[in-house]
Amino acid sequence: MDGHLDLLDIYVQIRNESVEYLMSKYQAIIVEKNEGTNDYPVTLQIKTIVADYEVKLLISLPFNFPDSFPKVKLDEHSFKKLYPLPHLSKSKTLCLFDDVLASPNPANPLGVIDATIQKAEEVLTKGVSKQNFQDYTDEFETYWGEDSKGSYLSIVEPSEVPKEVYLVPFTYANWHQQGIFANQKSDAIDWVQNLGGTVREEEIAKVLYIPLSQPMQFPFPKNNKDIYHLLKDNKLAIQALSEYLTKHKRPTKVLFSMQYDGDYSWGVWEHLPQMKKVVLKYKGWKRIKTSMDGFRKDRRHGLLEIVKEFPKREIAKYSVEDVRAVRLKKRGGDGKSENHGLKIAIIGCGALGSHIAQSMFDIGIEHLLLVDHDVLSFENINRHLCGASYVGQPKTEAVKSKLRKHYPTSQIHVYNRDVLSLLAFSPNALNSYDLIIVAISHFPTELRLNQLQIQGLINKPMLHVWVEPYLAGGHAIWINPEDKIYLKTIYDESGAYKYQILKDGNQYTKKELGCNTSYVPYGVLELKRFIFDLMLFIKQQLNTEPRRSKAFTWLGNITEQRKSRRLLAPKWVGATDFSLRFYNLENNQESVD
Repeated sequence: MDGHLDLLDIYVQIRNESVEYLMSKYQAIIVEKNEGTNDYPVTLQIKTIVADYEVKLLISLPFNFPDSFPKVKLDEHSFKKLYPLPHLSKSKTLCLFDDVLASPNPANPLGVIDATIQKAEEVLTKGVSKQNFQDYTDEFETYWGEDSKGSYLSIVEPSEVPKEVYLVPFTYANWHQQGIFANQKSDAIDWVQNLGGTVREEEIAKVLYIPLSQPMQFPFPKNNKDIYHLLKDNKLAIQALSEYLTKHKRPTKVLFSMQYDGDYSWGVWEHLPQMKKVVLKYKGWKRIKTSMDGFRKDRRHGLLEIVKEFPKREIAKYSVEDVRAVRLKKRGGDGKSENHGLKIAIIGCGALGSHIAQSMFDIGIEHLLLVDHDVLSFENINRHLCGASYVGQPKTEAVKSKLRKHYPTSQIHVYNRDVLSLLAFSPNALNSYDLIIVAISHFPTELRLNQLQIQGLINKPMLHVWVEPYLAGGHAIWINPEDKIYLKTIYDESGAYKYQILKDGNQYTKKELGCNTSYVPYGVLELKRFIFDLMLFIKQQLNTEPRRSKAFTWLGNITEQRKSRRLLAPKWVGATDFSLRFYNLENNQESVD
């Protein structure tokens, strides 16, 4: 024996010491013990006093305690006595610590136990004394979702007035969401189809959307009359709801949003078929009433229904997740959306172009045009964005398919032929885009595009991008149409780019047996590193006014080039690895980062 304990032994030892501590200090009793693979091997019960109530807490120690907090629940009797309270779920579990903001101290297991019990007592005390009822609003979606009959997604843009939107039901493997709300039916259908889901077109319906002028307060609405009281001070909302209920049969869903602290929360309430028990004066007989007095069976009056005829008819609740791109960008990014409305055309969808297309989403751009005439082959997939399952598809379609599944709010159009054929038949095809990125490494085509830009037939900025063998470096030339920069002027008489890094890059191209099998060797890791810096350059150019025509040079692993005896151009003999250079094209002045 070397005296060392394995991880499982360490956890068992600490857990046993913690159980003894709970029994000694808190007079805890063990109510459940299940060693082995159970996530919570032991549960103990302790008694405590919360605002003059005797409460029994169930403390479950996780298998990896003290690296995770204990779970705390109320026993059945205590739960019935105290529920509802903020941070107490219907599963009788207390929500105590935000995992993002708090972590247990593994060096002090007993202190973690004390802190957990103290936090539980504090949360319950505040709840009973109504000191933390504002937390219901802070965590509205959690509490609304507890009573949820189902869930939906939404890409509806919030507004200040009620409006009709579309509910598009869909089916997607392993998802529990029943449908998606959208301002336009086509937007929802595109979203689902981008993902690869199946739209249930026969069930598509119009639904009323109501923006609440104030956040809901607890207790949340449970019946028709509660909805009336929620909206009664908002004349537009009451009128819209009355007209909507009058027009549509039950069940009838209403999408709502509420703004709190700059963010939106969403939900759905549903008015159910008219129904209530009525006691008749004659002999006290009972019957079920399903229509309004004074109205034919198929006629309705929305306001009378919810206020007078069926005020106690319960509503159903559904949870809604906001999946608008701007919200997801905020939730899973830095929240900046300055590029969200921009459109980018990418000419060339090989390894370089495909990764640039994917990286556009990293800077907030979701509207792309992809142009390429080539088909994806096995030779491409090692460094291409798309893998073997896409072989045989046009490169544009492969990239589109992959990106749409990741970003279902994206708008991606494709042209599966040469860019010059596109411009020959549709001369203005590129002028609706904010930037045209040329990633084809075909100089005659690039010269033609440059000529069209100088002539004013292409009136948007153009970015020419390519990389050198072994990614000794990568280059980008941003040309504004008004600057009329001739691409040829940046190349010397031999046809070499003035700032190329390898002295003669062509000698490092490779060729396999066969026709047209030459290729430029470089790895995908270096490519991604180049594109990361390229995206920062593009983002800066897009968000800077006035924009300047610039050349951007990215130096790769220069040390590796020297080790491999690849000759560098004289300009770069003393250069450092992974550095950047910028040149203002109108005066060819150099600045160095």
